[in-house]
Amino acid sequence: MPDDLRTGYSSILDLMQQPAPQPPSRVPSAMRHYDLTIRDYVGFFRIGVWEHEKGRTQRVRVNLTVKVEHPERAFADDLSTVVSYEYLINGIRALQTSDHIQLVEVLAEQLMRLCLSDPRAVHARVQVEKLDIVPESAGVGIVIEGGREGRR
Repeated sequence: MPDDLRTGYSSILDLMQQPAPQPPSRVPSAMRHYDLTIRDYVGFFRIGVWEHEKGRTQRVRVNLTVKVEHPERAFADDLSTVVSYEYLINGIRALQTSDHIQLVEVLAEQLMRLCLSDPRAVHARVQVEKLDIVPESAGVGIVIEGGREGRR
């Protein structure tokens, strides 16, 4: 197309012949968050509202995902610089030996408090399932999510 017919716009052919614009060169920044996970932890808990569930334990599956803030730098190969999953495992085990809990919702809330107990944890997803209640199902339960006010 002659220049005088373009009316100030480039033709598609001109655009195709130009090199693609390159993004500004930057050094990639390190992570700002990471997810700490406990997947398919199965333990015995004193839980349930029905009489046949009281005075005994039953199998419960717990899945936790905790979003953790991390300074904008690479990970150091040092346990003290990250949030260890050990506090989650210890907390779950402590809940297994606690008093009887009637509702999975209450257990999930207790696990949520555990997940957010480290000040670097900003958000969590908690899934709790009773495994032996409905024979046709792998589990029945609840999923809750939450975080610190104004952070995620």
